[in-house]
Amino acid sequence: MKIILVRHGESEHNSGKVTSKNSLLSRKGKIQAEHLGKRLKKEKIKVDKIYTSTLERSIHTAKIISKIIKVPITKSFDELSEYPSINLKSFFVRLLNMRLVRLKRLLNKITRERESKKTILIVAHGVTNRIIIGHLLKIPMGKHLLQFWQHNTAISILAWNKDFKNWGLESMGDVYHLPKKLKWKELYE
Repeated sequence: MKIILVRHGESEHNSGKVTSKNSLLSRKGKIQAEHLGKRLKKEKIKVDKIYTSTLERSIHTAKIISKIIKVPITKSFDELSEYPSINLKSFFVRLLNMRLVRLKRLLNKITRERESKKTILIVAHGVTNRIIIGHLLKIPMGKHLLQFWQHNTAISILAWNKDFKNWGLESMGDVYHLPKKLKWKELYE
C-alpha cells in the first residue's frame, strides 16, 4: 500500500482575502491543485481511494484532483481536519487529546489492507499530514516533528514495506509539479 498525503492548495484565508479559516481555494490554490492532478495523471499514478478532511479547502482541492484523475472522493473525515500545532507541543495535551486518538484509529482502519497494492490519496493539512507521518513511522510527536514545513499542494508518500513490515517515507514535501511562480518566493531566497 501507498499513502499519498497532500496539503490543500492555497486558500482564500492563506492569501489574506478572508478571515474565516474554513474558506475555499484562492485562484492560485485552484491552479496548484490542477498542476498536482495533472502530475498524478501524467505519471500514471493509480489512485484507488481519495479521503479528505471536512474543511472546504481540502474538499475543494480533492474535487479538482478527482476530476482530473477520474477517481471519486471516497469520504471526508473530521479526524483529518486541521490540528492547531500549539496544542500538540505539550505531552499531556497530546496524551489526553481525543481527536488524536480518533485520528490514529482512522489511520489504523485505512491501513488495515497495507499488504495490498492499493494507493490512497489523503488531502488534509500541514500539521495533520505531519501527525500521520509521525504515527506511521513511529516518530514521537513533539515540536521536532511539527517543524517540517509543507507548501500548499506538497505531497508526501509513505509506502508499506512487506519484507520489513513497516512504513517507509518515499518523499516529503514534494512540489515538483508546481511552476516556480506558484511557489512561495521564500523557497528561493
